Amino acid sequence: MITAKELAEKLGISTAAVSLALNDRPGVSERTRSMVKQQAARYGYHLKGEKKQKKVYGKNIRYVIFLDNGMAVKETSFYSFVLLGIEARAKEFGFNVLVSYFNTEEDWSLQAENLSVNTSGLIILATELREHHMQKMLRNEAVLKQWSRIPVVLVDNTTNLIDLDSVQSDNYRGARMAADYLFSRGFSDVGYLRSTTHITCFDERGAGLEASRKAHGLGEEAPLKVVDVASSSDQAFEDMNRFLDRGGEICSAYFADNDIIAAACIHALKNHGLRVPEDVSVIGFDDMPLCTLFEPPLTTIGVKKTTIGRIAMELLNRRILAGQSAIGEKAPDACMRITISARVIARESVR
Repeated sequence: MITAKELAEKLGISTAAVSLALNDRPGVSERTRSMVKQQAARYGYHLKGEKKQKKVYGKNIRYVIFLDNGMAVKETSFYSFVLLGIEARAKEFGFNVLVSYFNTEEDWSLQAENLSVNTSGLIILATELREHHMQKMLRNEAVLKQWSRIPVVLVDNTTNLIDLDSVQSDNYRGARMAADYLFSRGFSDVGYLRSTTHITCFDERGAGLEASRKAHGLGEEAPLKVVDVASSSDQAFEDMNRFLDRGGEICSAYFADNDIIAAACIHALKNHGLRVPEDVSVIGFDDMPLCTLFEPPLTTIGVKKTTIGRIAMELLNRRILAGQSAIGEKAPDACMRITISARVIARESVR
């Protein structure tokens, strides 16, 4: 947890600017407001101010960031944009949003019990949630007790083990659109800058890439050219550098699992004298702010991140009003799995 003063010091801005940003008051730019809220969520600032917030709003929902190793979540600002969407709708419904964390390396029962305190419902950022995690949760009495009294909505993932409302981006079709776009630009094949972090959305994106290659006549006789890199920017840069140093075969076009990986690999390519997009074209996924902050601006797959948050809050509010819990006698008969479409954002990293 962190105080407003400590957060301001980390960001190199005034405490007043932090306060204006977090309380949605005029006086700071939207870029600064977004950055402050992103870092506040990362460092758990909402938890620090929880008691004060309860007095003001009276009822709470929790945005729970599920962390396995944290690599897929902490390196990207995706979760903070989802939070902005949640907060916008929650404010309209009269809810205060508390940001909490669930870490697989800590006591599951204790965390589950703490999350249920003064909480009307949970929105779980399930980016790093795999089926074996869900199986463990469903065997845990503390989790079952919690989920039998309050509703739960998953974002950025879903599950086949239990009926839960969920909202996620269309990872499969988005990746297929990315590869189709590269093929439409005249490339004969598309390589894969693949994350070594194994999460469901990356699996779906890889499948979408493979489907596009198959549709363009590339079968077993033309195996997918893969460069495996870490999810963190620094390590992805090092991994790509190592691949290039060893004389790895370079494709003229690549799809990357996300923008962080795309940006890091472009940096490594340029570090080895390769021009982007003249020699190598790269397309990312997520359309994060960094896409327009470096040269060349990154072509990517745009995802409606705040829309995901808004819809998740609408689903949760619907369950709260109906008095429905995640499981048990009050569980709804049918749940909604909502997929938000994606689109190509053409910039300058593809020739």
